[in-house]
Amino acid sequence: MCSVANTIQKEKQKYGGEIAHLSVSLLNILKKKAAMLKSYEQFQTGLVAPKSFKASIITNRLFNMELSKHSIIRQCHNAGVTVLDLDPAEDRFLLSGSRNGDLAIHDVLNNTGHPSYTAEIICRIRRNSEYAHRFCITSAQWYPFDTGLFITSSMDHKLKIWDTNILRPADTISMTHKIAALHMSNLPSEHTLIAVAMEYPHVVLVDPRTGARCHELRAHCIGVSAVRWSPFAEHLLATGGRDNKIFFWDIRSAKGYLRSLDQHNGEAVGSKKDLITAHNGRISSLKFTDDGLYLVSHGADNRIRLWDVALCKNTLVNYGSIQSVYSNFKVSLDLCCDSSLPVLFVPCNNSINVYDLFTGCRIKTLIGHFSLVTSCVFRSTTHELYSSGNDMNILLWTPDVDKEVEEENAMFTPEHQRIAHATEYSLDSDNWSDSLDTD
Repeated sequence: MCSVANTIQKEKQKYGGEIAHLSVSLLNILKKKAAMLKSYEQFQTGLVAPKSFKASIITNRLFNMELSKHSIIRQCHNAGVTVLDLDPAEDRFLLSGSRNGDLAIHDVLNNTGHPSYTAEIICRIRRNSEYAHRFCITSAQWYPFDTGLFITSSMDHKLKIWDTNILRPADTISMTHKIAALHMSNLPSEHTLIAVAMEYPHVVLVDPRTGARCHELRAHCIGVSAVRWSPFAEHLLATGGRDNKIFFWDIRSAKGYLRSLDQHNGEAVGSKKDLITAHNGRISSLKFTDDGLYLVSHGADNRIRLWDVALCKNTLVNYGSIQSVYSNFKVSLDLCCDSSLPVLFVPCNNSINVYDLFTGCRIKTLIGHFSLVTSCVFRSTTHELYSSGNDMNILLWTPDVDKEVEEENAMFTPEHQRIAHATEYSLDSDNWSDSLDTD
């Protein structure tokens, strides 16, 4: 034991000067790599489950996310981009729609073998096409199980079901009011219904196989602004309206909505059924977590709320005020539920705020757009984020690859390895000394 302690003391004297002048950045690299190596060793020995190890890696990458230095999305819109959607079948094709009715599809798969690439436009439907929408695109979604179809809606009262192979609508369904949002369930279920929100108090369910309006859900007082199917329960639908309310529906029931969400959890003085609200402004966006246990809502009151779906309760997580210069403008948020800290991406004016979902702490702010950010989509296979804005751009946000490579290379230089060993001795010396004193 004494010989070990003497060795440590000699190493500290030999490298003490170098450790004292070691840069803060290198120390951070050493600590991060030491933690990663420890986590990897625990994974190898079975002390850490593969899922937990993967989640910790994803978390580290999300904390290093920034505007991509190597890859770009080819600009193709000449008006603000309002909606984005990434196909869930191949996780490859990015669908975008703009304020003037244009639609475009990008191939975001990088098969070049190099970190630098440009996501090219593989097809575009311009406003002057006879098949295109005439006004602002309000929603766009890929068919969940095949890239052969996608659906769009617009302020021109039209819902279009597109055949990707010929870039023409397989069906066009006319509505009586402007369409604010639509959503098709991602679950392989008994139904393939499209929930449609309009400037109309009723939510309309459309069967794409027949093009018929098969059902109406009646509870909202004025126009409906957001709809979202549960990713876990195939018959559960959440709707948000301009009346500041959020309802849960079981579409198999004809009695009405299941529950109305109350931001005060029933504790507000004088809470009556008609006065229960989820926000103090219209609901602009809804998003379930991947397991369907929680629902995130964004309102025109510049607030984010996290709801426990099973209990229909507000979890009271405080995300602070999500400032927006256009409080009535629709924005689309997204989630990453694969990391050890589930992460929420929320457009906020010209930037994107990144939050810890369950604590409300803001992790970082992504700055790059020149105008209002309208939509963001997270790509789980590559840990990338795509965002669109009124500046007509689609931006790509990735983990800082250069930083990761720099940290990796730093650990393999002989000088840094020598200092790392000395640092390791110095970090462990106190524990050894305590042991010697105890003896």
